[in-house]
Amino acid sequence: MHSVETKFRRAMGQMISSGDRILVAVSGGQDSVVMLHLLNQLKLEVEDFTIAIAHLNHLARGEDSHNDAGFVRKLGEQLGLETFIEEIDVGALCRKGDSSFQAAARNVRYDFLNRTLDKWNGNIISLGHNADDQAETMLINLLRGSGLLGLTGIPSKRGRLIRPLHECFRNEIEEYSKHHNLEFCTDGTNHEKNYLRNRVRLELLPILERYNPKIKSSLNETSRLLRDDENYLEGQVEQIFALARIDLGELEQFALKVDIIRSQHPAMQKRLVRHAISGVKGDLRSISARHVSDILQLISYSKGSKELHLPGGLTAFYAGGILSFCKKFLPKDGILSNEEGEALPTNIDIPGCINLENIGLRITAKLATNHFKSQYSNRPNRAYLDYDKTGAQIRVRFFRPGDRFVPLGMKGSKKLKSFFIDEKVPQNERKLVPILTSQDDDIIWVYEKRIAENYRVTDKTRRVLLVEGESS
Repeated sequence: MHSVETKFRRAMGQMISSGDRILVAVSGGQDSVVMLHLLNQLKLEVEDFTIAIAHLNHLARGEDSHNDAGFVRKLGEQLGLETFIEEIDVGALCRKGDSSFQAAARNVRYDFLNRTLDKWNGNIISLGHNADDQAETMLINLLRGSGLLGLTGIPSKRGRLIRPLHECFRNEIEEYSKHHNLEFCTDGTNHEKNYLRNRVRLELLPILERYNPKIKSSLNETSRLLRDDENYLEGQVEQIFALARIDLGELEQFALKVDIIRSQHPAMQKRLVRHAISGVKGDLRSISARHVSDILQLISYSKGSKELHLPGGLTAFYAGGILSFCKKFLPKDGILSNEEGEALPTNIDIPGCINLENIGLRITAKLATNHFKSQYSNRPNRAYLDYDKTGAQIRVRFFRPGDRFVPLGMKGSKKLKSFFIDEKVPQNERKLVPILTSQDDDIIWVYEKRIAENYRVTDKTRRVLLVEGESS
């Protein structure tokens, strides 16, 4: 039995159960084709799980992208497997100030896979990441200054995601593919050096291999050791958090005993704070190391009371030796409302700003210099828009039933409610997301989520509007 098959079967034995419905993410490349081949062979043998294929056409490589989609569709037909294919212009998402291409592609891809899994009534998504990907990811995170969690790399299983080729190296996968005469698509962009991952793979790793020919194996082993450390520390956080937490009944907030937090090592203090924020907010998006540091500074005071506003409508309070985190929910129809409860918009002149005190956010709008016309931020709290389309005055309000807009990268309009569902925004948080509109109440940006296609920056854009949010 080939080493790839041995490793694959060992991994699958720990990842799936009888009756699972597995959606296989197939790009058409060698890794995903090998993964599909192995899964299909195993399914034919044991017949106790079901598989289907999912492919997202990023529309990023012209005819090659369509050829990849056609290849995957044909592969699904040959194997008699249900195949889901969708097209989204990811290039538009990254060019218009929403994010970098890789970040946009990743977000769109996982959104597509999760939506498709739910539509198909599946419970597992299988991804083709391999041991080389793991080594590259660890180096990338190290270069970026990651903490311990980032250095653990890509998990072999997390939630609904599995990676059965996690321990298989790229050269092993290539050998397996040749042995079984498997056809696959080749992505020429894998050899372009404008992406950090490509430069790490094509330039940095070959240099490191001069010092250690088995550097990839060493990096993978190090990530496994660090993952053990991370799991242990997370277990410790849970235990200490249970001791520090004050029961507030059914209130959706956390309160912690400050003396217990102060008695911990600084590394554990930071973890406890992040754990509390994640518990109330639901995630750690937009929460930076600076926010955690500010909270620890908050509890350094021995007397009096203090409060700190954080992104996402979260507020940290310190008083009487207790640190509490509370999410300020909006009234039924938004922060700004009339007597009938209808949300009212507030104008922002350009240049100008507005403070949304209820959610601890300050939104600033100004004209960007020409230098920014081709510079697109990967920060979710920043958007670049076509000023001649937005006009010299924009508005900010919150969600209203019936809201619709055209998300960046899409052709038709979509209900904002459906967009929130697709973005996995909890229902009780949707009225906390600022909505920026034109004077005609046309949505131009759903804050930190997506700008509108109609207001994106194009080659014809003469003036660029920069809108940015920050904690107030």
